[in-house]
This record gives sequence, structure tokens and C-alpha cells, in this order.
Amino acid sequence: MVVLKSVELREMVELFAQCTIYEIKSEEEVPNINFIFGKDGFELFEDVMNNPHVLKGFWSPNIDQKDIDFIHNRSNDDCLTLSINDSNLFFKYLTDINNSLIELYDYYGVDSSPRYSAMNLMRRIWLRMGVVDTQNVEEFLNKQLQFVNNRTLDTRSPVKVGTFYDYDVFMNTMVNRTYDETTRLMTFTIMNDKDEYVLPSILYDIDDNGTCYIYGVQNKGTVKSKAIERKLYKLNKGIENPNVHPGKVCAIMLFIQELRKKGITKVVVPGIQVLSYRYHELLSRNVEKELENIIGKIADWPNRKSLRERYNYMKEWYDKVYEKQDFISFLKTEELFNLINRLTEQDPSIEITNELNLQGDSINLKIQ
Repeated sequence: MVVLKSVELREMVELFAQCTIYEIKSEEEVPNINFIFGKDGFELFEDVMNNPHVLKGFWSPNIDQKDIDFIHNRSNDDCLTLSINDSNLFFKYLTDINNSLIELYDYYGVDSSPRYSAMNLMRRIWLRMGVVDTQNVEEFLNKQLQFVNNRTLDTRSPVKVGTFYDYDVFMNTMVNRTYDETTRLMTFTIMNDKDEYVLPSILYDIDDNGTCYIYGVQNKGTVKSKAIERKLYKLNKGIENPNVHPGKVCAIMLFIQELRKKGITKVVVPGIQVLSYRYHELLSRNVEKELENIIGKIADWPNRKSLRERYNYMKEWYDKVYEKQDFISFLKTEELFNLINRLTEQDPSIEITNELNLQGDSINLKIQ
């Protein structure tokens, strides 16, 4: 049996033209986007249509003329428009990102088929775009490829990195899902034999220049020792307006410590990702529909344990995301920027080197 570990560029083109573009335009999961291809793009689609990717024993999503016409005819919707300047480079980057991502999944022990990964990637990677990224799609993809390939902080298992009062601190990295803001996250756990506290996770990426990008600090863990939390609140001592939870302050300080160990001195905290708000509107709509669908089958619950379990899972997810797009936007922008300002108060050796909004929509940090 042949086990595939990669996709070919022509296969990527086929998947985009026959699957991805329809999924994006439907807004079933992700926001609608216009992709404006030049002459070289339609020549590439036609060439792949006439000379399809073939792999013995595997189905191929062959393009036909209606797929090419669909891309052309639906390029003027009222939505974000992305202009593709070099179509071959565009699909080469997508192919390389996907194949590198498969290697990263393998490193972290995550199972994923290359084709399934490719369809998820091409549907969702645009969620990571900032305002500047939308103006140069190829450069955005180049940066995403750098992020996937950078292994500076990767570790397969928890590593002890220090202490917090009389507790040990362990660090762990993981690969994110394609709908997350970044390729990776780092999580710190404070613990001893009796107590354990999982700090909020840092969503980050690192480029070829050794610049670290922090896109979020999110609560993903549920283990919260009250004894350790009382220690965390001591970080607020002397702070006039402690408007960020000390758990997030502790997490970002520990993360900066890991960057220092690797000699990374430049950090960028980007502004809002332009499709994020609409994505969370769609997420809210979809979770409401799913929950209503399960409730509609309530008569079957006594005989279907899996349905009850699905309801419990979806109800918890509903409570987290339903009509929360404004709150999520606040967490990803204003609260994150508040956290960075708080970090510079806590550690004077970290300096903000630009004026937000006057010199871009990101905060740039220099670590002394």
C-alpha cells in the first residue's frame, strides 16, 4: 500500500479549482474571498485541465471548463480581493507549505493525509492575513512557509525551564490547526506534587530573520490551582491598573525568557487579521445550527449516548463562541496590546520601538 507524504503542484491546482474555490465562495466555514488571476493563472488552469495530475490507485479531482469559468465569474463578489501576481509561484508556495506542514505534523505525532491537509490549508490560510499581507499575497505565503519550517523552539515533550516560587515550570510546544492564528503554540505549566496550573498559551511564529511574531495569548488549559493563582496575583503588586490577568502576564514573561535563550531579540505583535471578525460570525452561525440540529433529535437521546456526548461538547463550544465575535476581536487586539504594554512595565529591558498606528498597525519590541 502506497502511503503519501506530499502533494504535487498540479494536484494542488486541481484541488483549488475543483474544491477550495467553491468552499470559500459558499461561506460555509470561512469568509468569501475574490482571487484575481492574470493570464498566467488561467493558462495554468487550462494546462492542468488538459494534462491532469495522475497517480495510480488514487482519485484525481480533474478540472473542467466550468471550474475555470467559476473562478473567473465569481471574482467580483463584494468581499476581500486578493490579486495573484505570479500564479505558478502562488501554487508553489501553497504546495511547499502543505508538504512542510505534513512533516511538522509528523514531528508532533499528528496524523494527517496530504490531500486533506491541502484542502484545509487552502481554505483557511487566508484567515492569518493582516492588512499589509492582502497587498502582496506571494510575500504573505513566503512568510508562512518560513514559519512552518522554523524549528527554533520546537520540542516533542515538556521541558523544565525554571521555577516559580517553590513550583517547577515546564514548557511544551505544539502544532496548531489550520484555522488557528499561527502554526505553533507554546504552553507553560506551573506545578509540584500537589498543585498544577496551566498558563494561557502563546500563539507564535518565527521567520528566517529570527523575528518572532506573537498573534495571541489564549486560555486553552482548564487546570487552575487556586494556590498557584494566588501566587500569580503577586505579579500585580505595584501595578496601578492591572487590566490583564496575571496568568497571561506570567505566560508572556516566560515566553520572552525562552526567546532570550535562543538569542531572539526582535518581536512583532501584529494588528488584527482582516478576516477574523467575519470568520467568527460564521462560526457563531454554524455552532447555533449544529446545536439546534442535536436538540431536534432529543427523542433519540435515551438510546444514543454519542448524541448526548455530542450535545455536551457542542453546548460548551456554543457558550464559548456564539455571538462572541466582538469579545474575541477585543482579546486579539486591545487586550493583547494591553498585555504587551504591561510586559514592558514588568520588564524594563523590553522596549517598544514604534508608535502604534503611526508606524503600522503592529507593536514592535526589542529585547535587551
